[in-house]
Amino acid sequence: MPNDRLTVVFNDLQQAVADVVTKHAVTPAEFDAAVEWIEESVRAKEFSLAALLLFSFPVQNATFGQAYANPEKDGATAWVMPGPAYVPGAPPLPNPAVLPMRPDEPGEPLVVSGTVRSTSGEPVAGALLDVWQATAEGSYSDLTPEMVAPLELPDWNLPEHLLRGKIRADEQGRYEYRTIVPGLERVAAPGSRLADLLATLDRADERPLHIHAIVSGDGFHTLTHQVHFAGDPRIARVTEGAVPADSVHRINHDGDLRTLNCDYVLRPVA
Repeated sequence: MPNDRLTVVFNDLQQAVADVVTKHAVTPAEFDAAVEWIEESVRAKEFSLAALLLFSFPVQNATFGQAYANPEKDGATAWVMPGPAYVPGAPPLPNPAVLPMRPDEPGEPLVVSGTVRSTSGEPVAGALLDVWQATAEGSYSDLTPEMVAPLELPDWNLPEHLLRGKIRADEQGRYEYRTIVPGLERVAAPGSRLADLLATLDRADERPLHIHAIVSGDGFHTLTHQVHFAGDPRIARVTEGAVPADSVHRINHDGDLRTLNCDYVLRPVA
């Protein structure tokens, strides 16, 4: 049966493509080359990964992150997509916490701490942080190839809940956890069509170093966010779009210990 909403959206999408072609005077040869790249990527089974990185992630920010749109108007923390590596059921941890690690977990020790507060400046007592991150080698626990296809990870055989946990903030909205600096996640195989496209666009074929968190509190919209690290050159060349400024944090060095402060600002439900 005809779908009126699909028709309207598709018509606008068609016109948007035409507008881009007109604005930049795209030639027939350039348009044919784009179509050829898509066809070759489909045949090489690379197109789904390209679509995920270049289009699905920005669309997630614009749709699932609507409750945190326009954070500049009230100082709310910017919403950042969770990515495909989130797995529910992480174990509850005390506050301060140590994320589950192997006895000989490789990586540089890192302590992350901060405060969860509302846009009015009040602490969000008992806010819950659901935290997950990659190992120093760039792998995530609790995943199978089918769960994150078409992405590839270096190691699928990690202990359950490794570097995953839930931490409840105290009455002042404060939290702290010990972990390691995460490793790089490669998003395109060297020599692949996607890697060639990213190089042409001057975008990195590895994601910036990051730690994921879903932050929730009673009476507030749930926030999804990523901690990025100041000085990481990939931030300026991120594959899926610009990294929000408030997600970039500086690591402080105290002897062999690295610390990082990250405050979250939640937006109340109207």
